[in-house]
Amino acid sequence: MSEVIEHVKAAGRNLWLAGLGAVAEVEEGGREIFGRLVERGRPLEGKLEGTQKKLTEAVDEKASKAARELGKLVEETVEFESRGMLKKLNLMTREDVKILTARLETLSKKLDEYAVRREAAATKTTKPKTTKTVKAAGKSGPKKG
Repeated sequence: MSEVIEHVKAAGRNLWLAGLGAVAEVEEGGREIFGRLVERGRPLEGKLEGTQKKLTEAVDEKASKAARELGKLVEETVEFESRGMLKKLNLMTREDVKILTARLETLSKKLDEYAVRREAAATKTTKPKTTKTVKAAGKSGPKKG
Protein backbone atom coordinates (compact mmCIF):
# COMPACT_ATOMS: atom_id res chain seq x y z
CA MET A 1 0.00 0.00 0.00
CA SER A 2 2.90 2.34 0.77
CA GLU A 3 4.22 1.81 -2.77
CA VAL A 4 0.90 2.97 -4.16
CA ILE A 5 0.95 6.02 -1.91
CA GLU A 6 4.50 6.85 -2.96
CA HIS A 7 3.48 6.42 -6.60
CA VAL A 8 0.54 8.77 -6.09
CA LYS A 9 2.78 11.32 -4.39
CA ALA A 10 5.35 11.10 -7.18
CA ALA A 11 2.68 11.41 -9.88
CA GLY A 12 1.13 14.42 -8.13
CA ARG A 13 4.51 16.08 -7.68
CA ASN A 14 5.41 15.48 -11.34
CA LEU A 15 2.09 16.98 -12.46
CA TRP A 16 2.72 20.00 -10.25
CA LEU A 17 6.26 20.46 -11.56
CA ALA A 18 5.10 20.07 -15.16
CA GLY A 19 2.48 22.74 -14.59
CA LEU A 20 4.99 25.14 -13.04
CA GLY A 21 7.40 24.50 -15.88
CA ALA A 22 4.67 25.19 -18.44
CA VAL A 23 3.76 28.47 -16.74
CA ALA A 24 7.42 29.51 -16.63
CA GLU A 25 7.85 28.61 -20.31
CA VAL A 26 4.88 30.72 -21.37
CA GLU A 27 6.01 33.60 -19.19
CA GLU A 28 9.56 33.43 -20.52
CA GLY A 29 8.38 33.20 -24.13
CA GLY A 30 6.18 36.23 -23.62
CA ARG A 31 9.11 38.21 -22.24
CA GLU A 32 11.31 37.26 -25.20
CA ILE A 33 8.67 38.38 -27.66
CA PHE A 34 8.21 41.57 -25.70
CA GLY A 35 11.97 42.25 -25.71
CA ARG A 36 12.21 41.75 -29.48
CA LEU A 37 9.28 44.05 -30.09
CA VAL A 38 10.83 46.76 -27.93
CA GLU A 39 14.11 46.60 -29.87
CA ARG A 40 12.34 46.77 -33.22
CA GLY A 41 10.12 49.59 -32.05
CA ARG A 42 12.82 51.97 -30.80
CA PRO A 43 13.68 53.37 -34.25
CA LEU A 44 10.00 53.95 -34.93
CA GLU A 45 9.25 55.52 -31.56
CA GLY A 46 9.08 59.06 -32.83
CA LYS A 47 6.80 58.12 -35.70
CA LEU A 48 4.51 55.77 -33.85
CA GLU A 49 4.33 56.91 -30.22
CA GLY A 50 0.83 55.61 -29.52
CA THR A 51 1.32 52.36 -31.38
CA GLN A 52 4.19 51.23 -29.15
CA LYS A 53 2.15 51.64 -26.00
CA LYS A 54 -0.80 49.75 -27.48
CA LEU A 55 1.46 47.01 -28.75
CA THR A 56 3.16 46.66 -25.37
CA GLU A 57 -0.19 46.41 -23.63
CA ALA A 58 -1.42 43.87 -26.17
CA VAL A 59 1.65 41.67 -25.69
CA ASP A 60 1.39 41.92 -21.91
CA GLU A 61 -2.30 41.09 -22.06
CA LYS A 62 -1.75 38.09 -24.33
CA ALA A 63 1.10 36.77 -22.19
CA SER A 64 -0.98 37.16 -19.04
CA LYS A 65 -3.97 35.50 -20.69
CA ALA A 66 -1.81 32.60 -21.89
CA ALA A 67 -0.34 32.17 -18.39
CA ARG A 68 -3.83 32.19 -16.82
CA GLU A 69 -5.15 29.69 -19.37
CA LEU A 70 -2.17 27.44 -18.85
CA GLY A 71 -2.56 27.66 -15.09
CA LYS A 72 -6.21 26.70 -15.44
CA LEU A 73 -5.28 23.81 -17.73
CA VAL A 74 -2.71 22.56 -15.23
CA GLU A 75 -5.23 22.85 -12.39
CA GLU A 76 -7.87 20.93 -14.37
CA THR A 77 -5.32 18.28 -15.30
CA VAL A 78 -4.24 17.83 -11.69
CA GLU A 79 -7.88 17.59 -10.57
CA PHE A 80 -8.69 15.08 -13.30
CA GLU A 81 -5.67 12.93 -12.52
CA SER A 82 -6.38 13.16 -8.78
CA ARG A 83 -9.97 12.01 -9.26
CA GLY A 84 -8.76 9.13 -11.41
CA MET A 85 -6.20 8.12 -8.82
CA LEU A 86 -8.80 8.29 -6.02
CA LYS A 87 -11.15 6.08 -8.01
CA LYS A 88 -8.35 3.59 -8.71
CA LEU A 89 -7.60 3.46 -4.98
CA ASN A 90 -11.35 3.08 -4.33
CA LEU A 91 -11.49 6.32 -2.30
CA MET A 92 -14.29 8.86 -2.35
CA THR A 93 -13.99 12.01 -4.42
CA ARG A 94 -15.38 15.42 -3.44
CA GLU A 95 -18.38 14.78 -5.71
CA ASP A 96 -19.00 11.39 -4.08
CA VAL A 97 -19.01 13.03 -0.64
CA LYS A 98 -21.48 15.70 -1.81
CA ILE A 99 -23.84 13.06 -3.23
CA LEU A 100 -23.59 10.96 -0.07
CA THR A 101 -24.22 14.03 2.12
CA ALA A 102 -27.35 14.92 0.13
CA ARG A 103 -28.65 11.36 0.42
CA LEU A 104 -28.01 11.31 4.17
CA GLU A 105 -29.83 14.62 4.61
CA THR A 106 -32.82 13.27 2.67
CA LEU A 107 -32.83 10.08 4.74
CA SER A 108 -32.59 12.09 7.96
CA LYS A 109 -35.61 14.21 6.97
CA LYS A 110 -37.62 11.10 6.12
CA LEU A 111 -36.72 9.51 9.45
CA ASP A 112 -37.76 12.67 11.28
CA GLU A 113 -41.10 12.68 9.43
CA TYR A 114 -41.61 9.01 10.22
CA ALA A 115 -40.88 9.59 13.91
CA VAL A 116 -43.42 12.44 14.04
CA ARG A 117 -46.10 10.30 12.32
CA ARG A 118 -45.37 7.35 14.61
CA GLU A 119 -45.56 9.52 17.69
CA ALA A 120 -48.85 11.00 16.50
CA ALA A 121 -50.26 7.53 15.87
CA ALA A 122 -49.11 6.34 19.28
CA THR A 123 -50.75 9.36 20.93
CA LYS A 124 -54.06 8.59 19.18
CA THR A 125 -54.11 4.98 20.33
CA THR A 126 -53.23 5.75 23.96
CA LYS A 127 -55.86 8.45 24.59
CA PRO A 128 -58.10 7.49 27.53
CA LYS A 129 -61.55 6.27 26.49
CA THR A 130 -63.48 7.51 29.48
CA THR A 131 -66.96 7.37 28.01
CA LYS A 132 -66.69 3.82 26.76
CA THR A 133 -65.01 2.68 29.95
CA VAL A 134 -67.76 4.14 32.12
CA LYS A 135 -70.51 2.54 30.05
CA ALA A 136 -68.78 -0.79 30.13
CA ALA A 137 -68.36 -0.56 33.92
CA GLY A 138 -72.04 0.30 34.40
CA LYS A 139 -73.28 -2.76 32.61
CA SER A 140 -73.14 -6.07 34.27
CA GLY A 141 -73.51 -9.46 32.83
CA PRO A 142 -76.85 -11.33 32.72
CA LYS A 143 -78.45 -11.61 36.11
CA LYS A 144 -79.10 -15.00 37.52
CA GLY A 145 -82.16 -15.12 39.28
